[in-house]
Amino acid sequence: MDIINAIVNGATTVEEIKKQTYATDGIGCCTRQVERLIECLCSPEAKE
Repeated sequence: MDIINAIVNGATTVEEIKKQTYATDGIGCCTRQVERLIECLCSPEAKE
């Protein structure tokens, strides 16, 4: 939920998510998942 909230509140890059939530700060296994969440939640269709 922290990652989704960060995206909803304006984070649009993995680096911004990392600064706000510390996600992707470990071995990087969730980086692709965070990228997909950004793609899904920041797409033009999601904003309609």
